[in-house]
Amino acid sequence: MTATIGTVYDDLGVSTFINARGTITTLGGSIMPPEVVDAMSQASRHFVHLNELHDRVGARIAEITGAEAAFVCAGAASGLLLAGAACLTGEDGDAIAALPDIGDRPNQFVISQVDSHYYVHQGIRVCGGELVKVGTRKAVTRDDYAAGINERTAGVVYFLGSQPLQDLPDIIAVAHDRNVPVIVDAAAQLPPRSNLTDVAPKMGADLVVFSGGKGLFGPQASGLILGRADLVRACTLNSNPHSGVGRGMKVGKEEIVGLWKAVEMFFEAEEADVILEWERRCHLIGDVAREFDGLEAIYHSPYSNRFPPACPLIEIRVESAARKSASQILQELEAGEPAILASGSEDSITVGPQTLLDGEAEVVAERIRAILSTQVH
Repeated sequence: MTATIGTVYDDLGVSTFINARGTITTLGGSIMPPEVVDAMSQASRHFVHLNELHDRVGARIAEITGAEAAFVCAGAASGLLLAGAACLTGEDGDAIAALPDIGDRPNQFVISQVDSHYYVHQGIRVCGGELVKVGTRKAVTRDDYAAGINERTAGVVYFLGSQPLQDLPDIIAVAHDRNVPVIVDAAAQLPPRSNLTDVAPKMGADLVVFSGGKGLFGPQASGLILGRADLVRACTLNSNPHSGVGRGMKVGKEEIVGLWKAVEMFFEAEEADVILEWERRCHLIGDVAREFDGLEAIYHSPYSNRFPPACPLIEIRVESAARKSASQILQELEAGEPAILASGSEDSITVGPQTLLDGEAEVVAERIRAILSTQVH
C-alpha cells in the first residue's frame, strides 16, 4: 500500500479548504501558478543585490504595462503607505529620514469616506500625513474633492472599485489643476488587464497600487506600484532595503521575482478565455438550483461587480420552501471533506469562481446537490 503524502499544513494541523469566496487576504489571497512558484524557488537559491533586482524587475514590469516606472512592494496596504510617503518627501533624502516629521511641507491628503479599510487611512497617518475626509460613506463627487484641496494638500486618494472608474479622469483633472498628485487604490481591481495599462499610463494617475496576491495570482506578500517615475523612485527610497519609513515592509528576492513572473503570465493569458471559464463554473454550480424546490440561481455577469470587476458570480437564493436554509447549506459545505467556504446571507449562497482550482467547481456543485438531497434530521 502506498503511503499518503501529507502537506506542510497537515504537519502543522492547519485545515485547508476549497475557496469559493474569492481573493480574500484572510483566506490566503490566491493560489500561485507552478511557473510563479518555480521562479521563486530559483530566486531563493542565489544571493543578489536587492536594489539591483528591484530596479531590473521594476523596469521589466514598466515595459510590460506601459507605465513610466514600477516598484514591487510588500502588499497593497504597504504600497499605499509608501505612496503617501512619496508624496510627502519626493526624492529628498533628508525629508525621507525625517518622516513622520514633515516640517513645513504640505502633508494633507484628500481622501473619500466610501471605503471602509481604515488601515489605508492609518498608513497615510503613520508616514506623517493628515487626512481631509470628503464625501459620505455612499458617494463622493468632483466638487467634494475640489473643496478639500488647498495649499497644504500633498495628495488625493481614490478608491477604485468603491468609486467608479469613469469618475477618475475628472478627479485627476481637478487635482492636476492644483498641481496635486493622485494615488489610486486598485488592490482588487484585476482583471481586467486594462486597469494595469490605462489607469496610470493613459488616464494619468500619478501612483496606482495593486495587490500582487489577488488577481495577478502572485505571491500574497507582494504588491505593485505603477506611475510617475519620480514618485515611484520616491516610493523606492522610502521602502526596504533603504532606511525609510517603509524599512519594515521588506519584499524578499523571491517575492520580487515571483511577482514579475506573475505579471508576465497575466499579460500572456487570453483574458476572454479566463472569463469564459469563470462563467462556465458559475453556470455549472447554478444549474444545481434547478433540481430542487425553493432554489433560484441568479447569475451576476462579468463587470457587474466591484471586486474584482471582471469576475462573474453565481448566487443561489434559498426560499422557505427549500429543504434546508442557506445557513445550513453553508455550514454543511464547510463541515464536509474537503471543506468548502462560500459567501452567504440569511437567504442566499454566493460562489466566486476566481479562486476555484481546476475541477473544484464540479466538487462544489456535487456537494450542494448532496446536501440538498438529504433530509433535515
